[in-house]
Amino acid sequence: MTSRQQLALWLVAAAAAFLLLAGILIWRHRSAEAYFSTFMVGDPHRGAHAFREKGCGHCHRVNGAGSGNAPDLGFRRTERATLNQLVTEMWNHAPEMWKAMRAERISYPSFSPREMADVFAYLYTARYLDEPGDTIHGRTVFSQKGCVRCHAVHGQGGQVGPDVENWPALVTPIFWAQTMWNHAPFMESTIEAKHMDWPRFEGSEMNDLLSFVREARGGPQQEFTLLPANPREGWEVFKKKSCLTCHAVGGEGGQVGPDLASGDVLASSLTQVAGQMWNHSPEMWKAMKAKGIKRPTFEGQEMADLIAFLYSVKYFELAGSPLIGKQLFEERQCGRCHGADADGGKYGPRLRGRGKLFTPVTLARSLWSHGPRIYARAQELRMEWPKLKENDLGHVLAFLNSPMED
Repeated sequence: MTSRQQLALWLVAAAAAFLLLAGILIWRHRSAEAYFSTFMVGDPHRGAHAFREKGCGHCHRVNGAGSGNAPDLGFRRTERATLNQLVTEMWNHAPEMWKAMRAERISYPSFSPREMADVFAYLYTARYLDEPGDTIHGRTVFSQKGCVRCHAVHGQGGQVGPDVENWPALVTPIFWAQTMWNHAPFMESTIEAKHMDWPRFEGSEMNDLLSFVREARGGPQQEFTLLPANPREGWEVFKKKSCLTCHAVGGEGGQVGPDLASGDVLASSLTQVAGQMWNHSPEMWKAMKAKGIKRPTFEGQEMADLIAFLYSVKYFELAGSPLIGKQLFEERQCGRCHGADADGGKYGPRLRGRGKLFTPVTLARSLWSHGPRIYARAQELRMEWPKLKENDLGHVLAFLNSPMED
């Protein structure tokens, strides 16, 4: 082999190694983006630090902490309680935010996928990012559903179970879902002994009940210890607890219950999911006994990890209609830049069919990273900034995540 041939082979090998390395780096980057697509995997402690270090506290307060005049992003703003609502507010007010930052000469920080997940985890623990519920109606639910027959509130009520004021401090959505599941077997035997019907919760009743319990319980209500959660560990929990025996995920698993990766199987909030688990507890228990499966309990981090896994297969945040989302995409004139089917246009890149999962967290990061450039382009085209209504985001995300038609 001549020296020229050896050099050529070396160059080919070097190029192949470079392409392989580049492919690995791109894969890892995309994998990281997918992993940090939900606030559940974020660390609220790091998020609080990032919130301060990135200068967010210069304009926004969180539960009164901060120095700015922009809206408080904490629990006090219950009218903007859900994650979708918060990102919708962020989108709608982005132009004013950018103008204010330029006027005050505030540097524009960047956020990595991890940092954005951390910030939203911080905001979640500050305000629970779940429907706040109606405390007054929650008291009525507590009475009507028969809870008061077993549990007292400040000494008034039943004595079978502990007084609400003595319940553990972490009376928050993730902990609530775990407690409700673990409590069901005892409740089944008690209800049978008292000849009561199994109480079922519809609509916002579980949110209202939790709101009432929070107020009655008092004390600290933080979930810092349950985050960051790990969806990969949640998948192992899903299998270990025999959930896979009855429920499939994307076609893998049992057929007794619904496939949990198809359609809008689960509710759109963590607390309502706790209600669904409670409502179906008797049927699930019968199915498990028929299969000889011991009813599992959840401890420590397990429920948080399980819910993080459920998020990772497109539950909760992504509920919406692709058809409505496409209509909204057209009405907001997004297609002028990104194409009518979000398949790429003259001024904007393709959004659908790229193997990328859009969630509120990834949309927030995209808005923060590319928003000023998008806004400048909209001004050039004499377009108004497209505003979103409260329920629009889930539909738009469903459209962007829908597969391209052949």
